[in-house]
Amino acid sequence: MEVSILASAYYEDGICYYYGYREGEGKLYRWEPVATRLRQGEAGSFRRKAAGRAQMTGETLWPAGILPVTGPVSHQGETLIGWEARAGEPLFSVFPPRLPPEQGVHFLLPLLHSYQAYHRRGQIVGCPDWYRISLGATGIFMPDPFLLSYLGTPRRSLPPGVAGCHPPESYTGKPLDQRGDLFYLGLLCYLVVTGHLPYPLIRGWPTEALRQGVIIPPARYRPDLPVTICRDLERFLAVNPEGRPDAEEVIDRWRKPTTTRFFVGREKKGRVGSWREKGRLYYRLYRRRWGKTALLLAGLLLLFSWWPMKGVRDGDPSPLPAEGVAVLLGELADPGLPQAFLPGRPEIWTDLQTMKEERRKAAAALLTHPLLAVEKVTPLSQESNRAEVEVDLVWYHWREGRWETVASRERIKLVREGDHWEIIGRQRVD
Repeated sequence: MEVSILASAYYEDGICYYYGYREGEGKLYRWEPVATRLRQGEAGSFRRKAAGRAQMTGETLWPAGILPVTGPVSHQGETLIGWEARAGEPLFSVFPPRLPPEQGVHFLLPLLHSYQAYHRRGQIVGCPDWYRISLGATGIFMPDPFLLSYLGTPRRSLPPGVAGCHPPESYTGKPLDQRGDLFYLGLLCYLVVTGHLPYPLIRGWPTEALRQGVIIPPARYRPDLPVTICRDLERFLAVNPEGRPDAEEVIDRWRKPTTTRFFVGREKKGRVGSWREKGRLYYRLYRRRWGKTALLLAGLLLLFSWWPMKGVRDGDPSPLPAEGVAVLLGELADPGLPQAFLPGRPEIWTDLQTMKEERRKAAAALLTHPLLAVEKVTPLSQESNRAEVEVDLVWYHWREGRWETVASRERIKLVREGDHWEIIGRQRVD
């Protein structure tokens, strides 16, 4: 595959990339270097997979919502993979997108058509690369996520909780399938249409809410959404995979604006019902673990209502119930308490929200730090299909608020499987 790479390198959010053309094509491509070295035989396997998955597009008159990935190619000592360069901005750099409901739905149709094409051919799209989803003039688009695991991660923030959202069935060990694809598709549609995550966060994570099926109704954020679209967004996120609608089924409903009425003038009604809805979500999420806390808070409310009357009756000033204040502040300081449940005006809790965001970033940094590093590899023996090496490793442990390193040496056995090697045994060497 002949590729003409333009000389200049560009940088965005810590990622280096190039522009270039493929031989025989007039489209401009964006090329990014892989962050991990491809093993022997992986380049050929990558090309075959990329060529096969590229056939998923072009089946409809809509512009592709999933862009085929091509490569790898070599350029100045780097290995690059690329996809069509389209004008647009990363979705989460302009998030939440201020789009009218009609426009938001229209921008999602190319993506829905691409999912439909992949699923018709029995393919799985995979978990989207949230950093590389873009908003352009023709709609939402992203490179095929199936082949992006080799790339580096941009230094760009995502909305809290997005990276922690996975299909509920994945927590039982079930591999990703097309029904799992529909969960990710529904999550992306919900984010684009409402500008919010569909789940309340508990200690900064959506896991418990999505596993219980506690979904914030889309009408909470967009009262002007039609009932049909609200229902489809919630069905996409259903705990039962069989309850999720196919992309084709949703397309038929969403591409008929003349028969789908977008309601207006419901903002006041939505605000009135919001507190009732917050209470329902709060109860469903916290009823199991916070039963004692609820009883305590009820007791405090009775205490606060009784204490002023006692002071008036006895003529004594009402002392400040220090224990009650401590309990209330302790509950509000829980990092998992959703912001919507904070009492009073939002501005009085700015410092609390800042602290929660710092905690989430610290947790994300811990999760992305490598578990180990390879210091030295010493070959011991190698036959045609077997090999044995000695490896010096450094393990990273997070203990008592700081990193600790532990060195170890292992003897590793490998066996050749086709065009690549696999580890079949490890032994600690003291």
